[in-house]
Amino acid sequence: MPQPSERPPVAASRGVRRSSYTLVTPANHYPSRLPNLRATQFVKLVTPRFEPARFGQYLLVIEAGGGTDAPAAPGFETFLYGLDGDVSLRADGLEHGLGPGAFAYLPPEIGFELSATAASRVLWLKRRLEEWPGLGAPDAVAGHRDDEPFADTDVPGFRRRELLDPADARLDFNMSLLQFDPGVGLPKVEVHDEEHGLYMTAGAGHYHLDEDIHEVVRDDFIYMAPYCPQSFVATGSEPAEYLLYKDVYRDGF
Repeated sequence: MPQPSERPPVAASRGVRRSSYTLVTPANHYPSRLPNLRATQFVKLVTPRFEPARFGQYLLVIEAGGGTDAPAAPGFETFLYGLDGDVSLRADGLEHGLGPGAFAYLPPEIGFELSATAASRVLWLKRRLEEWPGLGAPDAVAGHRDDEPFADTDVPGFRRRELLDPADARLDFNMSLLQFDPGVGLPKVEVHDEEHGLYMTAGAGHYHLDEDIHEVVRDDFIYMAPYCPQSFVATGSEPAEYLLYKDVYRDGF
């Protein structure tokens, strides 16, 4: 039996689980599968099994020739965002390429199919629509991150781009790209009822989460529960950017 000094090291990473947040790094990924996905690794970044999350966010790692063998069933809102590769989306007459920076929103009555012609990665967000009485479900939307320029904020060096129309009250969530020059960050520690799913798309920084501060880099994912204290500052020599989910326009019940 090995002595304490001879024991092999236990694997370690930057990944963290707390009651109010999780930080998931690529080193933490544990690929799963779905029966209707072909040649595709299915990484569950967060699901409602981690209370109080009310949405699922997944990373699809698709081999060339992979995709869906059967359509993803309707019943949930869907947001898809291409990270790299070349993926074709088909959804109720909508056809859209999900290359890097391309995205699509699908209302709950629409299922979808994916087909990759090259090794690809796609983010998939899934949640149940909280429909507001009298407004109905949102329309399907497809586009690219470069369709609209970044808008400056009151903080010099901090810019944001809305991928879904924040003025459309039929939508119960936003998807935003936030970009920070090196050394620039959020101007305060935020504490609010909305939950977040955050995927780092570029650069690096330090994230204040609850009572902790963590280094974050490209391809890290953070889930933030309601009322988790949070703030961010970019580090390094290039702008930092993340794709941010936030539930909006609903009262929390």
